Amino acid sequence: MWEKLKKLFSSTWFNILLIVSLAGLVIYFTMRKDGAAIIGVLKNVNIPMVIGLVLLMVLERLILGWSLKLECNQTYPKYTLMQGFVNAYTAGLFCNITPGASGGQVAQGYIFRKQGIPVASSVGILWLDFIVYQATMTIYVLALIILRFNYFYSNFSKLFLVVLAGFAVSSGIIVFLFFIANSPKFYTWLTTNGLKLAHKLHIVKDIDQALDSLDKALYQFTKEIVVLRNHKSMILKLSLSVVLRLTIYYSIPFFCAKALNIPVGYDRLIDIIALSSYVAMINAFLPMPGSAGGTEATFILMFSTIFTRTDAASIMFLWRSITFYQTLIIGSLVFLYGKTRKDIPLDAELPRTYDSQTLKEELEGL
Repeated sequence: MWEKLKKLFSSTWFNILLIVSLAGLVIYFTMRKDGAAIIGVLKNVNIPMVIGLVLLMVLERLILGWSLKLECNQTYPKYTLMQGFVNAYTAGLFCNITPGASGGQVAQGYIFRKQGIPVASSVGILWLDFIVYQATMTIYVLALIILRFNYFYSNFSKLFLVVLAGFAVSSGIIVFLFFIANSPKFYTWLTTNGLKLAHKLHIVKDIDQALDSLDKALYQFTKEIVVLRNHKSMILKLSLSVVLRLTIYYSIPFFCAKALNIPVGYDRLIDIIALSSYVAMINAFLPMPGSAGGTEATFILMFSTIFTRTDAASIMFLWRSITFYQTLIIGSLVFLYGKTRKDIPLDAELPRTYDSQTLKEELEGL
């Protein structure tokens, strides 16, 4: 039964159908009580501003594409911004249509291979991108939690605990990897008693397979740490690009309110950015493709502390269209473009680290 469910949820068409169905339920329940009022607010939308917001989200993908280009150019100088842009939209598309955003990096690996970058190299690039993004996002959201903790905790304390739990899960991944990479005692315990305990709790089925996967992940992680140490200027640029991307994404609800002519001052911008990040943290617990259903409900619940419920629902519809459905539509077109391109091998002209001996020595030191 479990295998059938896994196969079902691995189907792209099923996940798209699930997203549409959940979105339909959200629209039904949201519009059932005050649908006329919401439609009235949506009628006031500023179309040129909406187009500008769509372009802003395209810019967010372009920034990610530039980041991927910067990472790839360490080994493949001929990798272009357009190739990075295609890869970035592919990531957004498959993160949205797979449960828990699990298909994003797999699809990126496929596109990398079509673009001439072999699997071994693309794994390293994606690990580096993950490490920089996860670490930067953790610091970014932590700053927002500290800045707005008292206000939001007093408004919805129970829900804020879920936000903190989501933050703990998100940041815990990178902390966990750093810990096992730098603590031999913890790694020894994890690979012996830890895996046995997980096996008894039925969390891990095959201990040998789990150990092999852990060793591969840890090796790749520590190898990218060497890259981080040897390319500090590049890492700073990547981190700043993540900050810019997060700021764009988290501020979209504010500009959606402006586009709908809903009164909101710029003194509320930080609050709205914080709320957007909290919605993202709660999404860590939502396994549905694109966090469909739960995201919309959480958004309305949290943003109703700043706006009326009608205004919050109206903003949600516009925000979801610009951030989520725009990515599905443009991402599908971009992915089809990337998929139909002929494979063109790229020559690796630059070493990923200074030299193999440096890499070996630093890995042994870790």
